[in-house]
Amino acid sequence: MPRRDAIERALGVVDYVLLEGLSTRDWRELVRRDWRTAIVVIGSLTYFKLLHLLIRAAGLYYRLRYGINFKGDMRYVEELARRMGKRVEIVDEDLLSIYEKSREAFKLRLTLILLVLPFGIAVCRLLVVSVVEFLAGHYVQATISLAFTVLGIVAILLILPKDFINATITIRDRKLINRVQELINQGHKVLVVRGSKHVEYIADELRRRGIECEDLSGASLCDLLPFLSDSRRGKGLRRLHSVGGGDKGDRGAQGEVLA
Repeated sequence: MPRRDAIERALGVVDYVLLEGLSTRDWRELVRRDWRTAIVVIGSLTYFKLLHLLIRAAGLYYRLRYGINFKGDMRYVEELARRMGKRVEIVDEDLLSIYEKSREAFKLRLTLILLVLPFGIAVCRLLVVSVVEFLAGHYVQATISLAFTVLGIVAILLILPKDFINATITIRDRKLINRVQELINQGHKVLVVRGSKHVEYIADELRRRGIECEDLSGASLCDLLPFLSDSRRGKGLRRLHSVGGGDKGDRGAQGEVLA
């Protein structure tokens, strides 16, 4: 969870807050357009659903231990920003726009298929075992086998979209970077809230365009979900970047160290 004092210091000097939020609402239309995307799409939906459940679990932890109604880093920063009168935008792509820009992102690599295949065979075997155990009246064993079968299916669905998620990071970040540059050129200061895998590319590309930025990744208190992020201290579920904006006539904008 981001530290409130660090976020409030950053929000105190910016005009805009740009958030992450890949839209998956058009997944049905995408699958109707190209059925071959179905496996990656279903895997991606499963991945984001699980991530949402983990965030809800983290929210429950914060509510029980600290009395804080935490709904995820994005919602947390968004609520603080709106409370302080900042303009908030979700700048991201949707599945259809990604498909139109890179159809290759939805294709499964042969190596990934070969990696998943043994898991698929094991899952099918477990499913058969659970059915046989159930018919034989061994309900406890059948329940255990079925539980492992479900876990195996979830694991496969989480592995399949891995290449898609990695391949779309640059596509999604380009849209954000263009919006940041547009706002900077208008004389605004911007706070960008993005996932940890986006940080390096965004910072490098902004600096290449003459826009200085500061990394506020240390604003995260602890690693609630270490398996979803770097396990080292200070690198939590989300990373924060502050991008400073100068006057409209400035060639580049100098960022401020805010945390």
